[in-house]
Amino acid sequence: MRYADFENSPAGRLVPTVYNQRAFVPNALPPVFDLSKVALQLGDAMAAMGELRGACKLLANPYILIRPLQRLEAQTSSAMEGTYTTADALVMAEAGFDRSPTAEAIEVNNYSRALFWAVKELARLPISVRLLKGAHKILLEHVGHGRGQDKQPGEFARDQNMIGGTSIRTARFIPPPPLETAEAMSDLEKYINRADKASASALIDIALVHYQFETIHPFADGNGRVGRMLISLMAVSEGLLDMPVLYMSPEFEKRKDDYLDHLYFVSARGEWEAFLNMFLSVVIDSCRRTIATVDRILDLQKRYHTAVRQTSRSSNMNAVVDMLFESPVIQPPAITARTGITDAAARNLLRQLTMIGILKEWDSMYPKVWIAGELLDISRPGRTP
Repeated sequence: MRYADFENSPAGRLVPTVYNQRAFVPNALPPVFDLSKVALQLGDAMAAMGELRGACKLLANPYILIRPLQRLEAQTSSAMEGTYTTADALVMAEAGFDRSPTAEAIEVNNYSRALFWAVKELARLPISVRLLKGAHKILLEHVGHGRGQDKQPGEFARDQNMIGGTSIRTARFIPPPPLETAEAMSDLEKYINRADKASASALIDIALVHYQFETIHPFADGNGRVGRMLISLMAVSEGLLDMPVLYMSPEFEKRKDDYLDHLYFVSARGEWEAFLNMFLSVVIDSCRRTIATVDRILDLQKRYHTAVRQTSRSSNMNAVVDMLFESPVIQPPAITARTGITDAAARNLLRQLTMIGILKEWDSMYPKVWIAGELLDISRPGRTP
């Protein structure tokens, strides 16, 4: 780490750590910065959040939006840390159809599971160290040694972390030592749950907390994924959105180098305004992408129901279409469980949906599965809605 970059930082201090190195400990929030330099971008970002909130109310079942967004977020957030899988493999692992999922699919699916768990826990827990540790434990479950399972799932790191480089001596950044981590995270929890919060500054708070968490880097692995998960959780807990639909990893991934540089320059130089403007710009782009996704989902749902009405008057056919928006991969037992019809009748519905182009058979799986390809496309990284 270039210690000279941090010697006179207004954002934190250097402290001794292992191997005669020094680590950076950020000051407790809030920092001092010029709000006037981010006011315009903040106004645009709040407006975009309002538009997203309104768009989500158009959905009779918001779950049909949340699941594709969570898949995309899981894939891109994991890809930012070097773990890649396909939307197809992820959905198969998610649905439990793949009996031997790849390590990458398990790891990415864990992100979806951790996020889903954390959102449910918000109903009874504030955003806290306890919540983040719980999500982290799920994130690293069953991923195998060398991929994170051996790195204290659900617990803070016991050894000195580093970011970038092949050793602590060549690291680009050295976050707080373990003895400093617990106190720093306790201070962060207090800041998140303080009493004197203003709704107008909620997005600023989310950005500040995101920087602080990434800089503290409390876990031995998975910090980036938990840090990006925290953004979506705070958007709900702060009342900006009614449901977890702010997922910023796809936009962060497009600007990864710029994003990492902004985090670095806050620590090194206290460049809060530049970081905040970048973060708010990503919020705006993320909201626009999600609103476009809402439009695509509504259009697809309308087209599917129209096609079904022209083919059959069966209410069960419409029920199967709605099930696809929950999971784009389906098998007859799921239909019989939902509708009460026989296995033969369920297979007949699947054949009809295949004939009109909504489904495709996947013969490589046993038992056979049916896939809604257009819906699955919504979960593909790099796809412009």
